[in-house]
Amino acid sequence: MSLSSVALFKAVCSDIDHLSIEGNPLDRVGLSYRSFAASSLRYSVIRKWIPKDSREADASALANFISANNRCKEWSLPPMDDFDSLIFNEMKKELDNFFHCGEELLVQSYFDLFRRSKPGPGVAVGALGTSFYTKYMASKLTTTSEYLYEEYRRYSEWIPALGEAEELRRQKLGSASIVNGSRCCFVPKTSATSRMICIEPSLNMFCQLGLGAILEDRLKSYFGIDLALQPQVNRLLAKEGSLTDRLCTVDLSSASDSISIRLCEHIFPKWFFELLLVLRSRVTSINGSEVPLFMISTMGNGFTFPLQTIIFSALLRAVSSFHSQQLGRGFTWSCFGDDLICDSYCYRTVVRLLSKLGFTVNPAKSFSEGPFRESCGADWFLGQPVRPVFIRKLDLPFDILVAINQLNEWTSYTGIPLKNTLQLLLHSLPHKFRLMVPYDSSNDCGIRVPSFFIKPKYDSNLSFVYKTWDRRPSKVRVSEGKIHLPSGRECLYNPPGLYCSFLFGELVDYTIMVRHDLRLYRTRRRVTPNWDYMPTGRITNGVVLSHEQWKTALLTNMTFS
Repeated sequence: MSLSSVALFKAVCSDIDHLSIEGNPLDRVGLSYRSFAASSLRYSVIRKWIPKDSREADASALANFISANNRCKEWSLPPMDDFDSLIFNEMKKELDNFFHCGEELLVQSYFDLFRRSKPGPGVAVGALGTSFYTKYMASKLTTTSEYLYEEYRRYSEWIPALGEAEELRRQKLGSASIVNGSRCCFVPKTSATSRMICIEPSLNMFCQLGLGAILEDRLKSYFGIDLALQPQVNRLLAKEGSLTDRLCTVDLSSASDSISIRLCEHIFPKWFFELLLVLRSRVTSINGSEVPLFMISTMGNGFTFPLQTIIFSALLRAVSSFHSQQLGRGFTWSCFGDDLICDSYCYRTVVRLLSKLGFTVNPAKSFSEGPFRESCGADWFLGQPVRPVFIRKLDLPFDILVAINQLNEWTSYTGIPLKNTLQLLLHSLPHKFRLMVPYDSSNDCGIRVPSFFIKPKYDSNLSFVYKTWDRRPSKVRVSEGKIHLPSGRECLYNPPGLYCSFLFGELVDYTIMVRHDLRLYRTRRRVTPNWDYMPTGRITNGVVLSHEQWKTALLTNMTFS
């Protein structure tokens, strides 16, 4: 059932050898669209394959993290000429205006953070689980600051149910554990390197996410950046850049780990900088040893992403405004985290100032000329989508289902058949997993096909009836006087805490659904009134596929026997 990366790669090459070249297609000029798309798939299809032994990939990620941390430690504001000084001061002015709404500070008290906060979906230091209830009603709270806990207690007293829940939790488990900082872990990224994430103390994370929500609102009102919609804005601008050569895409290496404490001290108002120092982790635990952090925050911190978006947006606006005054015309810019887009006229200035502020532009993913642009998961070649498929593993039948559906979509928007590859995957899939499902199903539910491929069954309403694989969620189960975690362990029974969980919306029918990494599946019966419905909001590589594209790809690639 399990397929190797070698077998998959050979099958892909057999399909596209006549179109593709070896190596990175970005290193070649003069390629046609089909040749570029095929070569990109060949180069990337197993580039993110998860190795069985991740020790080397983890070591690479750790080395990159330590290097970034040392760069933050050594960074100081370099000398600037008059030209760069004017832009840097304009950037600081933008940031000052951002953090001050008229005469008022953007954040006036810790109560502002608690009002906007949320538990977040991940784990936290000391928490028994990932749900709101298990983190904050049934676990020992952890924080780097006793003052932060005292503020949380004062806030909870204003909300009767939360105050009662915290009082009961404190009586049973104690006030809060004061910890030095976060704890690092590794998750898969590519075959060469993992991604390092720091797990934050639970109360720090609660406040960090509250600050993050406030910053996201201000990003929308001040810069016009809605983080929920901005990826599509970036994708469309990248498409325009691939057509006109007027817009450049800029990607940074380890951007979230490159925001040094000293940089924040230089560019942020004093009160906001001091707030960040309270909420951040000063150290992180790596293999049992504590490493001091010279970056303001890490991946895993609740305010890291909006904070870096703010910094880069202020820089891009400052550069664009300065050049606009010089030339008397406007310049387009856009930002989503470390995915930056700027006018080609501003590109050199942006790259130079990013370097002076301690950031490293990734030349392999930054494009200022030529027919290719990439941003927010969309790749464009002369305005046409060329995003390759990254297959990470083929260990389970559900991994094979995901690969089949992704490769069929790739054929849909490139028009390049992958018949040998799809037949290899299909023959490796046991018959009981070959369930046919509609296009609006998720990739691991079954093989997504048009109605042309099925023998339809209907219910009394003449809706299509079909069977699908569905993830079986893990649950926290609540009974009288007892609460059972998915592991079978019991945790603190906290009635007012359960009421808070109900108000939060996670407690339904005596259960709390929780995030988990186990892939447990079951078959479910489902119905749909329109099998061939194509959701308008479903975007593949920045484009919405048509029914005819999808149908043609399936007819080309798939032969069921």
